[in-house]
Amino acid sequence: MRLATLALCSVVMACSPLWAFADPDPLSAYRWTHRLLVVHVPDTEAGRATLEALRASLHDRLEDVRARDLLIIPVGDLPRAGDTLPTAVALGATERLEVRQRLGLQDRVAQLVLIGKDGGVKARQTQAVFDLAELFAVIDTMPMRRAEMP
Repeated sequence: MRLATLALCSVVMACSPLWAFADPDPLSAYRWTHRLLVVHVPDTEAGRATLEALRASLHDRLEDVRARDLLIIPVGDLPRAGDTLPTAVALGATERLEVRQRLGLQDRVAQLVLIGKDGGVKARQTQAVFDLAELFAVIDTMPMRRAEMP
């Protein structure tokens, strides 16, 4: 019994450095390279209208989106697979759920969460029509963004 316990402890200690470096955050791959706009839109009539308005805004301001190193991360019911948004990154169902839980996104409410390059939440919007100009203004006050501007 004692030998089995010692063997188990040895295995756990040998593997623990590997576990210490595992990052369960599906958004961590973008840290320090991109700002993220996490989009949670429920599949409701209001949600579909919100998504269409957001899609139009993103298309109209695509140059501004790219200039700010902004990636779109859909985590709600919408858009569905194959129904893309500009500069969007597709996450799997498990990753989408993880992000929703981590950010405290409510199932039936359309929400945007702006995450900075440092991985911190910088702004949230919960409304029928999202205001990209407001988000761009927030981004433009960030020290890293100021350093990027010519």
